[in-house]
This record gives sequence, C-alpha cells and structure tokens, in this order.
Amino acid sequence: MFNKSAPNFLPAPPPRASKLARRALLAAAVMVPAAVFIIVSYVVINEGKIYPGVRIGALPVGGLTETEARGLIEQINNRYATAGIDLIVRLPAGAAARVKLSTVVAGDSTVDLIALESAALAREASSAGRGGHWAANLFAPWRYRLIAPRVILPRVTVNAPGLAEVLQATLHKFADPPRDARLDWTRGPSAAAVIAEKSGTVFNYSELIAALQAQLANFSFAPLIVTPRRAAPAVTAALLEAALPALPGVFAAGNLPLSYVHPVSQARQDWTITPDTFRSWLTVRRDRANNVLWSLDPAAVAAYLNQTVRPAVEIPARDAKFVKEADRVREFQGSQSGRVLNREKTGRELISQFEERNYRSGAASLINVAVDLIEPAITTADVNELGISEVLGIGISTYRGSHRARIKNIERAVERLNGVLIKPGEEFSANRFAGPYTAANGYLPEMVIKGREIKPEIGGGMCQIGTTLFRMAMKAGMPITERFNHSLVVSYYADPVNKNPGTDATLYEPQLDFKFLNDTGSYLLLETRIDYERQELQFILWGKPDGRRGSYTHPVVSRWIPSGEPQEIVATDGSLKPGQQKCQNAFRGAVASFTYTRLTPAGEKIDRVFESFYRPLPKICMVGASASSTPADRGSGEETLPGVE
Repeated sequence: MFNKSAPNFLPAPPPRASKLARRALLAAAVMVPAAVFIIVSYVVINEGKIYPGVRIGALPVGGLTETEARGLIEQINNRYATAGIDLIVRLPAGAAARVKLSTVVAGDSTVDLIALESAALAREASSAGRGGHWAANLFAPWRYRLIAPRVILPRVTVNAPGLAEVLQATLHKFADPPRDARLDWTRGPSAAAVIAEKSGTVFNYSELIAALQAQLANFSFAPLIVTPRRAAPAVTAALLEAALPALPGVFAAGNLPLSYVHPVSQARQDWTITPDTFRSWLTVRRDRANNVLWSLDPAAVAAYLNQTVRPAVEIPARDAKFVKEADRVREFQGSQSGRVLNREKTGRELISQFEERNYRSGAASLINVAVDLIEPAITTADVNELGISEVLGIGISTYRGSHRARIKNIERAVERLNGVLIKPGEEFSANRFAGPYTAANGYLPEMVIKGREIKPEIGGGMCQIGTTLFRMAMKAGMPITERFNHSLVVSYYADPVNKNPGTDATLYEPQLDFKFLNDTGSYLLLETRIDYERQELQFILWGKPDGRRGSYTHPVVSRWIPSGEPQEIVATDGSLKPGQQKCQNAFRGAVASFTYTRLTPAGEKIDRVFESFYRPLPKICMVGASASSTPADRGSGEETLPGVE
C-alpha cells in the first residue's frame, strides 16, 4: 500500500529546464499581445479602405477607398465610352477592314450599352474581409496580403438589344446575307421562272456581344477580331421547282378575304388580297410529312397588315382626365376603349388559310381580323368620386438658357403630362405618358452628345421632365422604383439651392425611364406648369393626404473630376463648311450623393441614399473637312486616347 508519509524519491527537475519554461511563458506573454496588437492595428489602419491584396480581376485596388475604386473602374468605362472599340473584320481573300464600334447611345447625355458594374464591384471589394465572424475579419486581411490575394471577378452590364442594333449598323456593309430562291414573274402572271438561291455570310451578334463582355471584363482595349460565317439559304431552287406543278391550283383558289366587325357599332370593313398582291409573298416550306407546300412570307404578311389594316382598325384608349379648378378637379375628357390589331394572330390565320390550298381546292374561308381591346385605365365613372383635394408635392427645375427646339420639346411633354391620372397601385412611367419622343408626337431635333460626336436627335431635353418628376415624387413621399442619373453634369439639373448635381433623372426611350409607385390607395393627379418669366418648370402632384411626408437633402459632391484635354473631330458629312467649327462645352465629372427620407402613413421613417457618378467629358469640337483631308484627318476615330491612370 502506498504510504503517504514515505519520502519522495522522484528526482527534482533540472534547474535549466525550469528556467527555459519560465522564459517561454514570458515570451508568449509578450508576443501574443504584440501579435494581437499588430493584427488589430492593421485592421484599424485600413479602416475605410480596401485591404491590400484585393483585386478586381487583374486590377489591384488595395489601399483605395470604395469611391476611389469605383472611379478607377469608371475610367475604364470612360475609355470605352469615348474611344469606342476597334473591330477588325476579316474579309474574303485574306483582306481585313478596321471599323470603330460606338458603345453608347444618345439622350440628353450618353448612355452606356456595355459597362463594368463599377458601383457593385467597388462595394464588393470594400466589403472583402469585413462583415463576417470577428475572427475571420481579423485574419482575412493578412491572408489576402501574405498567402492568397482576394480576386473579385469583373462583372459587365450589357444592353443586349441596343448593342446588337449598333453592331448591325456597324457591320451590315460587310455582311452578305443569303438569298432564298425566288420566283420571277417578269414573263407574266402565269409563267413563273425560278431564280436560284445564293449562299451568304452573316455575323453572330450574340457571340460578338459575349466576346465584348469578356474583353471588357479583362480590361482589354485590344481590337476585337470579327469573322463572318457562311450561311445557307432556307429555300433552294430545287425546292421551288419541286413545288411548281402545284402552283396553278394555289392561284385557282383566288383571293384571300379579310374582314373586321366593330364590336360596338357592328360596322364591317373588308380587305381583299388578290393573287397579284400575294404573288410576291410566295415561299415554300415542308410540312410534318416532309411534303413541299406553298406558303406566304410572314414578314411580307406582317408588313401588309401593318400598312393596310392597322390604320383602319386601331384607335387609342382614352382616359378620363381632370383639370384643377379652385383646389378641385373636374372632368374635361371622357373615356374611350381602344383597339389594337393583333398582327401575330391575324398573320398566322391568314398563312394557315393560304396553306390549305396545298391540300384541297376551293375558295379560301373568310379570315377575321383579330383585334385586342384596350380598356381605358380610368373611365368617366371612375373619376366621379376620387377624393383628390390637396397638393402632395411640388417639383421645380429651371430650363434657363435652353435653345428654342429644347423649349418646344419641354412644352410638348408638359402638354402630354398635364391632367394625367395615376390609379391606386399603378407604377407611373414618364416615358409611357410623355412619349414616344417622335416627330409625329410633335417633338423636334435637338443637339445631343452621341459618343464623340455632336448630333441632333428627336426629343432632346426630356431629362428636364425626368428631373422635375423625380423631385416632385420625392416631395410627395412616393416610393421611387426606377431612376437613372445622367452620365454628365448638366447645369439645367443642378440643385436649386446649392447648385450641385445629384437630384437629376434622365429619360431615354426605351432604355431609361423614371418611375414611382402610387401606394396611397387613392388616385393621383399630375399638373404641369411653365413659368416663362422665370424660365422655370413646376410639376404638382395632387391627391388625398394620408399622413405621409417626403424630403431630401441637398446633394453633396465628394469629388470633382477634371474634364480632360480638348478634342477635335473632323466632320465629313458636309454639315460644316471647310474650317467651320462647332463645339460642345467641356463637362467635368463628379461623385455626388443625397438622402431621400420618407415618413410613411404608419410613422415609419425610411432613408434612401441616391449615389450618382458623372463621367468627365472634354471639350469636343466638330471641324469642317477640307478637300485635301486625309482619311486620318477626316476623323476616322482611330487615334489613341489616354489610358487608365
């Protein structure tokens, strides 16, 4: 049994080992706090900055603030917007052509068709190493710097329809679309000759857009190689010749009759499509049993319906509208249902009826024109008890210094917007009620900046409308559902108090719109006024008060960006005489923001920060070309612009 009182025969630890342990403990006591201090200090030192080791693609952004990183990315966007993209088109026999692709479309200011998502990328870079567990937040910055950098994949926003349209306009002269075999009727209505098909070359615009996105994501400014591909025709001469024996029977069936009966008046309107008309529409296809049959070209049918039938059938829906009188509203226009031709349904029925001729003889059945009814958003009965009584908000902007055409465009939009009623739950759209911005609607051409050129475009000045609506909606406390700031700082849209940019809203149909939601549960009425003496625009929103309030701070500019060196572009279209000069003023860029505060009927306070980035644009002068101008002198667009600094 163990004896507690027995002497301890275990040897004592060596004095040296005891000293080493004490020294180790002492070192740990000193080093651990020091390490923690260094780690914490590193986090504190980089407060408000992106951690070193963070990259957006191959672009290092460590040490920058979020705003600086966004500005750096916008410099890349600016180069694409101002310089465009060089395309090298491969042509037959080894030849090649170099063309410039513009990456912007015009409005009151330029609008990007393709651009890096500068705000989102800068925000993601700034949040790297932050927002997670506290321990991860301490050690992640060191991992980025010493072990593996944090790489954020660049993201690119693209307006695919708009970019495809610009690509087609740029490359169409290099394409040679295939041509289907067709019938030649020059020898008479009963003697058709077959004209052979022809293969061609086309461009795959979807692939080109994907390549442009990849190039921008890699921050590459190298020319993009574009190669057209061979394309075969859909209809061959052999196919047409196989169907020729059945052609007399197709014509023997006679006319194609169309008819429309008005749903209210029961008035009937008829159209007769004769063989002389549909002869040029003829094409062939194979049915499910692989039989060759005669058909009609859908594009030709749609063109006929659009040009001949639509004007006689369609009428717009008309809402009941009100004007203010002694703080009240009264009816000044009755409502009316509208009719819209359903071209797709009518065209399908017409082609289907025609194709029946391949299987059975006899005259075609009557084809009824398909029409969709469009009920007015607000009927006369609806507006009898709307309860509109007070002003909810007023928006003001100045158009001082505007050209005559710009003022005329503003007047036209004001006229179209005045008296508009906004239903409960409806999302108001500026483009819907003020547009479309066409000459047919009374809009005039006004000078706009389009890429690196100064050109007139129908409807210039609509951003004055968007800006005034934006301010009105905020004063009324409405939820803003869509708003885009201008690409440039434009004096018309400066804040009325401190003259800073930031409270503007751009309109460019159909890409850019201004919208707000009517969540009041009651109707709203829009009233528009022009003060010609003060050159001021006022938009007033009337409605039924529900306790809400709206306000916004005056915008603050955190950074001004120099406009850059002036540029000259030689006009080769004959718009300017040799040596004559027309200049667009320089625009300095800016980073601005303001806070919009809504107080809801329930008393909830909602703050929303609107941030705006305005790119700089140098002074651009169009100069008339002289007779001795070289291709380079004529503004080929191939000169090199300054790169990203």
